[in-house]
Amino acid sequence: MYTIGEFASIGRVSVRMLRHYDEIGLLVPARVDPFSGYRSYSGAQFAELGRLVAVKELGFKLEDVAAIVHGTVSDDGYRALLVERRAELARQIELDIARLGRIEARLRTSEGGTTMSGASQANQDAGRAAVELRALPAVRVALATAVAPGFGPENISPVIGPLFDRLRTALTAAGSPPRGEAFASYEAIEDAPDGESVRASAAFAVDGDVADADADGFSVQQLPAVELAATLVHYGEMARIGDTWQALDEWIDANGYELAGVCRERYVVAQPEPEQNWVTELQQPVVRR
Repeated sequence: MYTIGEFASIGRVSVRMLRHYDEIGLLVPARVDPFSGYRSYSGAQFAELGRLVAVKELGFKLEDVAAIVHGTVSDDGYRALLVERRAELARQIELDIARLGRIEARLRTSEGGTTMSGASQANQDAGRAAVELRALPAVRVALATAVAPGFGPENISPVIGPLFDRLRTALTAAGSPPRGEAFASYEAIEDAPDGESVRASAAFAVDGDVADADADGFSVQQLPAVELAATLVHYGEMARIGDTWQALDEWIDANGYELAGVCRERYVVAQPEPEQNWVTELQQPVVRR
C-alpha cells in the first residue's frame, strides 16, 4: 500500500488533486484509516490513475472522465464524446488564430506609426462595405432562446449554432421548415448569479401561417421596428466578427451617434454554405448625440 504522498509522487499528480478525485468518486483510495482518515492506495490503482490522467489531458469534463474511466459509457457514447471534443478544440483553434491575426494587425499598425485600431484596420483590409444608416422594419419571427456563459465568440458560438439547429428542427416538425431570413441577438441577463450570463436568441422570419408553438421549443414574436440603425456587413468566419462589431462601434462614436438598443445580426448567407462564404449584416440601433 502507498500513502497519498507516495502515490501522488509516483503517479505524478498533486496530493490536492487526489483528494479531489476521492471527494467526487473519480478515484477512491483502496483504504481509509477509520481513525486518522489517512488515505492509502494500492499498486493496482496506478493503471487506473494513468487512464484517468490520459483522458483528462484531452480536456474532458471530470464527469465525462469518470464515465469513460469507469466504463459507464458505451463505445458509441465514447466516440460521440471524442467527436464533440474535437469540434470544441477546432473551434478554439479558430478563435485563437483570429486573435493572433488581430494582434499581428495591431503590431503592423504600431510599427507604421498610426493609432488605428486592429478592428478598423481589419475592416479596411477585408474590403468590407461602408456603414449604412437606415430604418429597420418589424419582422415576424419564430424565436428560441438559450443561455450563453458570456459575450464574445468563444462563449456565443458554441450556443447559437446548436440553438439554430434546434429551432430549425422544431419548425420542420411543426410543418413549417424555415425559409425566411435568420436573425440573432444577445442580451445580458441582469439577475444572473454569475453576473456574466447572456441570453442568446435565434430567430427565423416566418409568414402568417406559422402558429405559436412555445411547447415545441419556439415562440412566434415580432422583432420591433427600429427608427434608425447603423449597419455594416461582415464577410466570412464568425470568429472574426468581433473586429467588425468594433469597427461599427468606432464609426458610430466618430460620427456623432450613440447606441440606442440591443443589436442584432441578420444572416444573409449562412448554412449550409461554408463559413468562409457567410455574409452577416450587423444592425445596431442608434440615435444622434
